[in-house]
Amino acid sequence: MVEVLDPLAAYARSKGYPVRSRMILVEGTSDADLFLLASHLLRKKTGANLMEDIAFVPAGEKDNGGVRGVIRELLVLHAVATTVFDSSGRPRYRIAALFDNDNAGRYAVRSTPQFDIRLTEFKEMFLLRPLMPLTNNCDPNAIRSLVENANAPYRNLDWELEDLFPVSFLNAFDEEHGSAVKRTAVVGDRTHRDLTPDGKARFHHFVKQNALLSDLNGVVETMRAMRSYVGLSTPIPY
Repeated sequence: MVEVLDPLAAYARSKGYPVRSRMILVEGTSDADLFLLASHLLRKKTGANLMEDIAFVPAGEKDNGGVRGVIRELLVLHAVATTVFDSSGRPRYRIAALFDNDNAGRYAVRSTPQFDIRLTEFKEMFLLRPLMPLTNNCDPNAIRSLVENANAPYRNLDWELEDLFPVSFLNAFDEEHGSAVKRTAVVGDRTHRDLTPDGKARFHHFVKQNALLSDLNGVVETMRAMRSYVGLSTPIPY
């Protein structure tokens, strides 16, 4: 018997994307791999599966990914998702994007509504922050207030997933790959490290070889926060 797919599932399958009720686009495969690794290690230790009903989807590899790739796929997936409903008449899918908090990511959040006014920050688009608080209130204005207040000390600091690792882990990486960091920026008690392209690749290889669940705590907390922002429960403080 031939499987009949709804339009979003058919499109996602054609792109090689996992299909879940919540799909969060990220800028590349390395970002998606960090979420998968964190989820795997957490499930191995605690049995909790943070990825059962949500997928962190890479917009593409190399030139097909990045901010432009996220915008492209967000426009398509969100438009298709608005046409798909479950048996009770509710939307079957919710699509969102998580951008790096840098110049390109901030520009994407500002400019994307020009192409689809339904796409708004703190509902369909999020910037990664040093602190991503959990919430039970999915109202975009409430999430905005919560996130911006928590991150007021870091307002001018760029932020990427690689910045979520503990200092001890970053220092261990630096000892082996001292030329990987182009520059650093410090605001309060947080440091953003701008990696070279080769340095970023080496860092993700280092993560796969050496990271423990405790090193990925910041990634896990980001996953739990994003779950709460798109209306999913946030299992276990572990």
